[in-house]
Amino acid sequence: MERIIFFSGIISIILVYAEASCWGVPGKGPSCNYEGITLDPGQTYEKTTGPKCYKCECNEGGDLGCCYTGMIIRDYPADMCKVVRRGCNEVAVSKTNEDEPCDGPVAAVLG
Repeated sequence: MERIIFFSGIISIILVYAEASCWGVPGKGPSCNYEGITLDPGQTYEKTTGPKCYKCECNEGGDLGCCYTGMIIRDYPADMCKVVRRGCNEVAVSKTNEDEPCDGPVAAVLG
């Protein structure tokens, strides 16, 4: 049973990084502008409040590259578990005790 939980955790981590959601904003000058925030080349900005958290970096040409950093639960045993939000992340927990992790296969993606 411990091996199944271990390998399920590893696969979940791989899925998170394999399906990371990123986007870019073309530059219109030497700095980057996004949602009222101005960054100089090399500077980064991180939104750390949910529901969608992301990190952006300004490139030399004024282009902005951003990627989501929070996890979204995509699959879990609904008969035993439920999904709750903790900061930027969704977490699968036991239906009977939210302090206990979900005791079953859980799949999550970054986004």
